[in-house]
Amino acid sequence: MTPNDLRDRLMTAHRDGDRQQFDKLCRRHADTIVRVFNDWAVAPAEIRQDRQAVAAYIEALAAIAQALQALGHPEPMARLSPDGPANPIRRWYYAYARAEQLLHAGEYDASSTELHALLADMQGTIGPGVDDIRTKVAGMLGTNALRLGRIDEAIVHTREALQRSHTAGDLEGVWIYTENLDTLLVAQEIAAGTPAGTELAHTRDRLAFAQDLSDARRYTASNEVLRELLDTLRDTAGMRYLGKIYGLLGLNYFRSNDPAMAEHCTRLALAQCRQRQDYAGERIYTANLAVIEQRR
Repeated sequence: MTPNDLRDRLMTAHRDGDRQQFDKLCRRHADTIVRVFNDWAVAPAEIRQDRQAVAAYIEALAAIAQALQALGHPEPMARLSPDGPANPIRRWYYAYARAEQLLHAGEYDASSTELHALLADMQGTIGPGVDDIRTKVAGMLGTNALRLGRIDEAIVHTREALQRSHTAGDLEGVWIYTENLDTLLVAQEIAAGTPAGTELAHTRDRLAFAQDLSDARRYTASNEVLRELLDTLRDTAGMRYLGKIYGLLGLNYFRSNDPAMAEHCTRLALAQCRQRQDYAGERIYTANLAVIEQRR
């Protein structure tokens, strides 16, 4: 029986709940399992895109390692959960930290080179810790590409980070990468010089001006800019900023001691964010609305 045949028979016995056959295979072929377990710890190529299959594979590997440990062979378990420097997760997080330092130092190409080397080192490995690192790597590759002016590349990496966050149920990641992707898509339109890009740039500039006025406590002037902007937005690409516009209006009214209008505008902002699946905005305006309602 080849090592792969042995692996498949063990996987089948584990899947079928045939504990007697599973334990028998582990006892009879313990030496072989110890010898080839490092190879088994890398998921077969044909299942790597199937998250359910990968999860089942990880579960079976852990059961094999536990059975071997009970038989006096700790090596497979040490391979799955090593201590100290031998732990690949720690090594990968260290590599990620180096890439992050390079990013903060403005060495974006060097940071991306470090990240691609990290991905190569992780090739074929599986597990929740691995998925978390891959998501972070995709996000940082997107940031590096943006800083280097490679917007299309940044979009590809950020989309990957967003999808991985969705798959993992990481709401914080979804909020972050949704916002980042939106910023990149706007930057792409502006860089292309399209009519939509021109509309987006104008809306963003006016919104930034209104924010500056609000920060200076000139709430009435800020609202005038925002109302004027609302009058010109209909059927333009700038409609994507409606949530932020209504949100700033709500904040201005709140700071001007007009809780009724503050609540009205914040509810409009929240509705826009939900419609656009803007999770970051939804979280912000839900919190703002709770504060406004407490003050009424």
